[in-house]
Amino acid sequence: MCEQVTSLLRLGPRESHVASTDSLKVLLEFNLCFLQMPRMTTIKRKGSDYLPKIQLWETHEIGETIGIGRIEVKEEVLDPNHVYSSWHLLPDLLLEKIFQYLTLCQRYYASMVCRNWSKAFAFPRVWYTFELHDTLLTKRKFNYCAGWQKLLDHIRVTTFLTKKGMHIQTLIFRPMNNLFNLYEFLHLSVYLHNNCPGTLDNVHTLRFHFACQITERSEEVVFGTGGQILAKFKELMGLFAFLKTLELRDLLLEGCEGLQLLDEICVTRCENLQTLILINLTKLGHTLIHPGAFINLQTLVISPQNLGEDLLELLAQSKIRNLYIVQNKYTENGRSLHYKAWKQCRAGNPKLRVHLCTEGSCKKEIIWQLQAPVKSIVYDTPFTRITTPVMLAITELYKRELEVFGHKQLPRFHMPKAFHDRSDSSLVLLARQCPYIHTLVVREKVSTATVLLVAHTAKNLHYFYIRRNAIILKSDWPFNPDWTPEFYAWLCKNARSYEAMEREVSQILGYRWQALTDKQFKLLKLSLEKPHYMYS
Repeated sequence: MCEQVTSLLRLGPRESHVASTDSLKVLLEFNLCFLQMPRMTTIKRKGSDYLPKIQLWETHEIGETIGIGRIEVKEEVLDPNHVYSSWHLLPDLLLEKIFQYLTLCQRYYASMVCRNWSKAFAFPRVWYTFELHDTLLTKRKFNYCAGWQKLLDHIRVTTFLTKKGMHIQTLIFRPMNNLFNLYEFLHLSVYLHNNCPGTLDNVHTLRFHFACQITERSEEVVFGTGGQILAKFKELMGLFAFLKTLELRDLLLEGCEGLQLLDEICVTRCENLQTLILINLTKLGHTLIHPGAFINLQTLVISPQNLGEDLLELLAQSKIRNLYIVQNKYTENGRSLHYKAWKQCRAGNPKLRVHLCTEGSCKKEIIWQLQAPVKSIVYDTPFTRITTPVMLAITELYKRELEVFGHKQLPRFHMPKAFHDRSDSSLVLLARQCPYIHTLVVREKVSTATVLLVAHTAKNLHYFYIRRNAIILKSDWPFNPDWTPEFYAWLCKNARSYEAMEREVSQILGYRWQALTDKQFKLLKLSLEKPHYMYS
């Protein structure tokens, strides 16, 4: 049959037209045999010239052949009693909220569910927040030195910004290891904003976090930004006419570059900016004067190496309400300001609230500011612990104004079980010496008796968060001469079980109180900006 088919294929157009009917039957039978053959492919093994054949699917998987050239496709049998859900009937406002929590890839997959969800993909509110990272809007390209790399796709970026750039209100730059992609995106954003009307015109929040740490082998190399990336970012900041929130993290600039970074913003956006976050803007200690130039600034987050007496003098004449002094693992050369500068600042701006915080993997202690109106002290790091010298310093410096104290994140250090090695007595001392404290977050091991003492001793305590796994079922407090026998009997009785402890603490606080699980403790968020008292 194969020889007859090859002879037919060699015939010209005129010769094949006059071919016999027997030859045409042969050709038709060959086509039918080819359709009935299973699909095969060849894969070459390493170290051999033999190409084994591997069958990808069987004929029964794609249907059986019936008659000449016909294939029966098996249809899915639907259950007539099946009840479908009503997820496709969700209202548009709820769909917008759901799509806002999804990543760009997840939004695309969700848009393929049904027609209504496909329409939700194009809602403007879905694109209010855009977050750029290393692999977003990129394509693969082979480099002979480094192999396959993901480089920024200019066509995708241009298409995305021209179609969705008008809806973006919050622009976030996450730490990116590929600095070339970062520069190219900044360059395209500036170009499209200038040449395509409406692109990135509605941005009011800009967050830029520079990846200043690169791990090479077993060493960690820390470096700062600068050069063309910094110049292009300065140009991009000056384009946003409605900018209200600006966040710059871990730039670690040199002295001249750091002192001149916000010059244009102070001139063009001095009336719009309300929230300014400058964490480790410079590596060394340089006082920044720019935050005092923003007239309507309400919240300032700054590192201690960029805080000075000159800035406090300007903040005393401003309308700022919350000043966060934040430290992380890259914070160096911070210092404590003179107490007279803080005294003058409090006299000029009596409603100023100062918050001392550590974040990330910081292992250093907080730099105390003498005579500062500190309202909260928060350790958002897993490496710090409660020690007696630290608690004594806090009660001595800020006992008249402290309102919030806590340690967030799960601890990564050994917590002793002995009473004299734990922080029970320090917590009770803090609750007794700070009359205005209303929020207390404890993550270290304490006994049930300590929980009852803290809740009973603190006069205005309203929010008390503690890990259930950190509570030890013990009544290991010795008798205090200041206590009455009835109070000590009450303490020993209710410290014998977790249920009795939670019942008594709920009665003291005035609402149903329960210890948190580790999952709930990790999701804990504190509200520090809103004052709890009328004149604070």
